[in-house]
Amino acid sequence: MTNARAVKPRQQRRSRFGLIGWIFLLPALISFTMFKYYPILLGIFVSFFKVDIVHMPGTFIGLANYARAFTDHFFATAIKNNVQFLLIGLVMTFWVPILLATLINEVRRGKTVLRTMYYIPAIAPGIAMMVLWKFIWQPDYGLANFIMRTLGLKDQLWLNDTRLVKWCMSVPGLVMGGGMNMLIYLAALQDIPEEQHESALLDGAGFIKRVTRISLPQIMPIVSTMLVLAVISSFNSFDNVMIMTNGGPSGATETIILYSFKQAYFGNNDYGYALALSTMTFIIIFMLTALQMSLDRDWSVERMKRDERRRGRESARTARIGG
Repeated sequence: MTNARAVKPRQQRRSRFGLIGWIFLLPALISFTMFKYYPILLGIFVSFFKVDIVHMPGTFIGLANYARAFTDHFFATAIKNNVQFLLIGLVMTFWVPILLATLINEVRRGKTVLRTMYYIPAIAPGIAMMVLWKFIWQPDYGLANFIMRTLGLKDQLWLNDTRLVKWCMSVPGLVMGGGMNMLIYLAALQDIPEEQHESALLDGAGFIKRVTRISLPQIMPIVSTMLVLAVISSFNSFDNVMIMTNGGPSGATETIILYSFKQAYFGNNDYGYALALSTMTFIIIFMLTALQMSLDRDWSVERMKRDERRRGRESARTARIGG
């Protein structure tokens, strides 16, 4: 009887605390619903119409906008460009913050100075950085060709060359995104217990072995999350392409979001088709993210099994030595 009386006040307190939590969450939920989810759902709804600004939403045409996208070779080119931007970004920029964070984590003195120096360029306004890099790659009077001429090399067209333009546009990512990503990886590395590194040093493990056996396996969840964000960022590319090339040369940098924007503006006013393209981009990102998270979950399960087997072998070896 006494236990029943004690449980009831605890349940009432838990229920009261839960209600208070929902009250504090309510403003954020309302804001997200109004300014995030409602526009997304409205955009999906309007994508089934041929939009008439005077008589919104216009004429219902069903899946015609989506069918049109599958026969639009410009849309196919935009998807290819997004995939290429993603792959180039993974090759050029994704692993650099991991390497820098690993090297800075090994430094015993001056770590704060190095971290600050690499992070400062990342807080510069993105638009200003894009304009600066556009000047650097300018083929007539840009800094890049000035350096090429100083070294006795041939001038390049850079942003006007379909072979080089994607690589040139990925270089600013080393400065603009690398600083923030480096701090995230460095924070994850500093959460690893120092005793693990000290034990590895006592066992004679070198830098490479400590990185591959201790550091990288323990920050893999962070790396996986950053990979998801890299995929999302790549398929949402707009401002950097708009400023530096506007989709040129010859459509070599036209991304899905930029192509969708051009369908809605610049005299086209095809809002229904633009929203259909945006919706398809959302679906592509969702599918890629779900696939990546599924693979990551399978990898995590396999890693746990390997760790359990390794601990079992170590326990058996310790028991034999003790016997």
